[in-house]
Amino acid sequence: MPPHQGRIDWVDAGKGLAIALVVLFHSARWLAGIVGDISGWLWLNDFLATMRMPLFFTLSGLFAAKWAAVPLARLWNAKLRLFVWVFLLWEVLGLGPYLIGLAVHGVGINLRRELFETAISPLVPRFELWFIWALAVFFLLNRALRSVPVMITMSVAAVLSVVAFTDVIPLPSPSWTGVCKYYVFFLAGMTFKRALFQYASRSGWLLRGLVVTGWLAVAFVVTVFDASRIPGVYPALACLGVLAGVALSQVLQRVAAIVRLGSRTLPVYLAHTPIVILISAGLAWPPVNDVARVLAPALPPAVALAAIVLALGLYRVSARPPLRYLFEPPPRLLVAGTAGEATNAAR
Repeated sequence: MPPHQGRIDWVDAGKGLAIALVVLFHSARWLAGIVGDISGWLWLNDFLATMRMPLFFTLSGLFAAKWAAVPLARLWNAKLRLFVWVFLLWEVLGLGPYLIGLAVHGVGINLRRELFETAISPLVPRFELWFIWALAVFFLLNRALRSVPVMITMSVAAVLSVVAFTDVIPLPSPSWTGVCKYYVFFLAGMTFKRALFQYASRSGWLLRGLVVTGWLAVAFVVTVFDASRIPGVYPALACLGVLAGVALSQVLQRVAAIVRLGSRTLPVYLAHTPIVILISAGLAWPPVNDVARVLAPALPPAVALAAIVLALGLYRVSARPPLRYLFEPPPRLLVAGTAGEATNAAR
């Protein structure tokens, strides 16, 4: 999200790490089957899964507690207004590139079905925008459940996470599955904020190394032996992945580019997938594809980097209307009387 005063470098570094892993994941996913063998990157993305989204949601929840008790109008102006606007807008903007991606992968297109699924996306999100939708749901849930003891909420969310990760009960869509998987991490960031900050500030190199090494070792075993469906294994490993991500964030906060990226995650999250799809379609073009197949092992990180740079470039040139509304809602969506609260939307 756009930077503002009072940001914390290690938190932004963690968000920068998480969004970079997200873009790498989507780059490999859309390149698969178009260029040569990138199975190593697909395996690596599976390996990194217990850090990628758990870390992102935990960090997103760190500053959420204050929004649970505010008036709904204030919550709308400061948080929900942004999420709703960019979600609906980019669901529409992403449809064209998505159809191009399907065509490039040889998937038949049913235009009527695609338009219908776009129309119902506020209930069943499409594309990678489910993260934005999930954040809105989480803020609303926090407000609705503010009178429920937090340990009860955490316990129920943890059970839902275990169920969702093990696919014991099929859920209607991946987006709803994601909500069940990751709400507990959002709550953990909100509930254990002080403990996470103490861990971040007091952990030395030895502890950080042990946590990261432990996560790497267990994640390797779980990935190689496909143990993720054992009830409780994946969520527990994801908790370790969050601690490893926070430990890595302590190191990465010294890298200015990662910190800057973490302060601008929203435009990257919104724009990167259409960019990745269009680049992938270009690499599938016959005159280019032979070269792309030779360069296949290097393409996922290269495309991910290009998508991040282009998304941030688009953000920079969108400073004035109407392009500015690609990444921020129009003022007319403000609820009168609490407009000043919208300036705090970044956290």
